[in-house]
Amino acid sequence: MYKFVIIIALASIAGCRSEIRVYSDYDREYNLKKYRTFNWSQNINVELGKHPLQYNELSDKRMKSAVQEQMVRRGYVSSTDKPDLVIHYHIIIDDLSIVTTDPHGYFYGPYWMHLRTNVYQYKEGTLIIDLMDPKTNNLIWRGWAASALPESYSPDQLEGLIKTAVAKIFRKFPKKVTN
Repeated sequence: MYKFVIIIALASIAGCRSEIRVYSDYDREYNLKKYRTFNWSQNINVELGKHPLQYNELSDKRMKSAVQEQMVRRGYVSSTDKPDLVIHYHIIIDDLSIVTTDPHGYFYGPYWMHLRTNVYQYKEGTLIIDLMDPKTNNLIWRGWAASALPESYSPDQLEGLIKTAVAKIFRKFPKKVTN
């Protein structure tokens, strides 16, 4: 019985790893459909010096490539000359834990009731993508994704995770721009 409970708990944690939860928010005063061009923020990321594992040239290249692909699919054009939208991203990695007690879902009398508490630790990553109006410096749209992260991954797996998260974030983005 105890093994069954542990298998269920581990399966729920493993299930969290593959699930990417996605959210978005926007300023209703701005109509994203009126914007046509975009570029990356010229401001150096504040986070860059603080989190070298998350913010490095390799992950930056992967992020920008995935976001550019999604923006182009929606009809936006990359422009270095006074873009209509400026893009910025944040990466947050948190150490989290889940606590379970045994037995789970069963009732035993007081004599047999010996609760055992299990703590499973994992890392959760959150990716935030911001679109800003460069004229007003106001945040227009924010999309973010959160998911439990695998303990280790290859560069190909990391690139796939970034592409998947960015694609899911942009599903919350307004419809394609009309020309």
